[in-house]
Amino acid sequence: MKTKRKKIKNMMSAYFLAGILCLSFAFLSCTGQKTDVAQQAYDLRISGHVDSAITVLNVALESDPGNAEAWYELARAKHHALLAGQKYEISEIVANASEASVLKPGNVAYGYYEGSIKFLDVYMDLMRGNEDVKEKMFASNKAFERVLETDACYVPALITLIEINAMLPEEMGGDYTKAETYVTQLNECSPVDGLKGQVFLLPEDASLLEFWQAAYEANPGEATVAEELGRAWLMEGDVKNGRKFIEEAVSLDPDKSSALIDLGRAAAMFAMRDPENAKSLAVDALAAIQQYLDMNPDAPGSIKAYVYRMMARAIKISGNESKAEEYGAKAEELDPFGSRASGSPSEYLYVAPGVVPENTQYFSRPF
Repeated sequence: MKTKRKKIKNMMSAYFLAGILCLSFAFLSCTGQKTDVAQQAYDLRISGHVDSAITVLNVALESDPGNAEAWYELARAKHHALLAGQKYEISEIVANASEASVLKPGNVAYGYYEGSIKFLDVYMDLMRGNEDVKEKMFASNKAFERVLETDACYVPALITLIEINAMLPEEMGGDYTKAETYVTQLNECSPVDGLKGQVFLLPEDASLLEFWQAAYEANPGEATVAEELGRAWLMEGDVKNGRKFIEEAVSLDPDKSSALIDLGRAAAMFAMRDPENAKSLAVDALAAIQQYLDMNPDAPGSIKAYVYRMMARAIKISGNESKAEEYGAKAEELDPFGSRASGSPSEYLYVAPGVVPENTQYFSRPF
């Protein structure tokens, strides 16, 4: 019976993919009407069919290689698959992202993704022990700088330029003077966001926690500052205070709810390192993750899959193996190609086509 069901499911998948290919080929549907192949591929990807999404995009690009939206979505789809352990090279993802930016040079989302994936290439080289990354760093910087030519106050690009130029030494492509210039620019655009840039210019022995505590006292009712103070507490290993300020930030601005994922991640990570308090930390992790799900019932399936995998880990720590398996199965059902990375899902990878990501992405900090 199981074998028969599997055959039927495989046949249905084949017909489903054939139908999508029919709709996407040459951007014409089977009825001759024009369709949005990037959106179709995105819908496939976040519903657990990244392999089908990549097939659809490859077919469409064969007939229309000038479609920037399709190149952008192809890069993101391969990146999505890479995070699940699929065999895609970072170099081909970079090439696809660059193609989108060349075809639409003023598009902020394409440019920011191009800079981000190019810096991810740098980061992966550094993790492999290859420090000869100056040329790649220059390419990443240029991509972010082109974004600022379109939007001089685009906060995610400014923050990333500050971070990578302040944190990396000159021989690897860092430029502390540039970082200072971008902090000045960010302060002029948004004094509160400027605080997020200033932390990268602090002396090495300065306390991140003290910096954000002072900023919190000076900016009452400011959600961004409350969120960053919560993250600073997490960096200190303090989940209780981290939760206090992250929940305050979310109550002030529900759009900050993605911070709850990092709160859950932190609690789960600390639980694995602290057997004595593992069960209570697992409870903290589950509470944060459930709060995120309650606030975001329409989150992309791929994000939910990541969250359910995290819940499964937390529940397993608490000792409930069968419940952990249940949540693991939910994750697989939502997206078998979902991210297995330890870091939170990056907004730029999961926002819909045409949406410009607004959340700050840190490369040098876990939370």
